[in-house]
Amino acid sequence: MISKFTMLHLKNAYFPNIMRSFFTALSIVILLGACSVHKIDVQQGNVITQEMLEKLKIGMDKPQVSRLLGTPLIEDAFHKGRWDYVYKFVSGDTGEKQSSHITLFFDGESLTKIDVREAPPAEADVKKTTLRKR
Repeated sequence: MISKFTMLHLKNAYFPNIMRSFFTALSIVILLGACSVHKIDVQQGNVITQEMLEKLKIGMDKPQVSRLLGTPLIEDAFHKGRWDYVYKFVSGDTGEKQSSHITLFFDGESLTKIDVREAPPAEADVKKTTLRKR
């Protein structure tokens, strides 16, 4: 037969273990709830808009093109007369993508050909990185 003392002792020894387990589980739930995956927006290359492309004219020299579009992302060492403007944006939240690719060809200093491989967006449609408050 179990005495009252033994029952009281078992009850007191069992209660702290339950509380310890409860608080451990509660702590784990709170810590895991505070963790979230944060994906950033990725923006690479030169933002070229349709409006900028419309200002580009055959016959412009390299400094004029650089002032209008910025420094090319790719200036091919093997083809000195070729400049590539590549742009890519991927939203971290939605996964939405936007890209453009324009290749310009020069004969000496003069622009001779504009090759639009992926049309750039209009100024109003350009996706921009956002700063999100958490």
